[in-house]
Amino acid sequence: MIKRQSSASGGRPKGAGSRVWPTFAAIVVVVVTVAMGRWQLDRAHQREAQALRYDSLAALAPVAVGGERIDAGQLDYHRVSARGRWLTEYVIYLDNQVYQGQPGYDVYMPLRLDGSDLCVLVNRGWIAAGRDRAHLPVIKTREGSVEVLGTVQLPARFKELGPSFREGGIWENVTLERFTAWSGLKLQPIIIRQADDPGDGLIRDWPRPDSGADRNRGYAFQWFAFAVLTCLLWSYHFFRRKSPDVD
Repeated sequence: MIKRQSSASGGRPKGAGSRVWPTFAAIVVVVVTVAMGRWQLDRAHQREAQALRYDSLAALAPVAVGGERIDAGQLDYHRVSARGRWLTEYVIYLDNQVYQGQPGYDVYMPLRLDGSDLCVLVNRGWIAAGRDRAHLPVIKTREGSVEVLGTVQLPARFKELGPSFREGGIWENVTLERFTAWSGLKLQPIIIRQADDPGDGLIRDWPRPDSGADRNRGYAFQWFAFAVLTCLLWSYHFFRRKSPDVD
C-alpha cells in the first residue's frame, strides 16, 4: 500500500527548512556579484570620462611650471612645460615596470627650475632592466638648461607589503613626500611624465587614461554572469520535484 507521510507539526512542509539557508546564501551572492558588476561598469565610465578630459586638455597650450608653487589639483592631465637643469645625483628607478613583456624601470629625476630653488620630479620614461640589479642602466642626460614637455601625473596611492621601499637606487614606490625626505629638495606638488624625446633612449609610451575600460567591462560581465548562474542553481534547487516516499 502506498502511503503519503504526514507533514511536520504546524503544517510546515517537510524539507522547507532545508531551503532557507540556500535561499539566503543565493540572495547574498546575487547582491554582492551585482554590486561588483556595477562597480566595474562605473570604473569603466570613469576611465572614459578621464579620456575625454585628457583629449580636451591635449588641445590646449602647455602650462609653464616655474619658480612659484602651483596648485596641483588644477593641473591633473594638463600638458606642461618646465625649464631647468637635471640633478642626476638624485635619479631613482621605479621597480617592476613591464613594457611589452620585458621587465624594466621607470626613471625618475628631479629638474631644478631655472631661477628658483624649487624642483619638479620628472618621470623621464622606461628603460629595460639589466641582468644584474647591482648595475643599473646609465641614463643619457643633457647638461645645462633644458626644456621638458609632458603631462602632469598626480602621485598615485598604493599599499606596501613591507617596511622596506627601496634597494639602493631601486624604489618599490615613489611619493613626493618620500622623495623630499630622502633628497632634501623642495618640490612642486606634481610629477611630470615627459613626452618629448631628447634622444636619451628612454621609452615614453604612456597609457591613456581610458586604458583598462574594456577590461572593466569584461570583469563586469563575469560578475553579472555569476549572478545569473547563482539564480539558475537556486531555481533548480528550489523548484525541483521530489518523488513521494513509498512504503
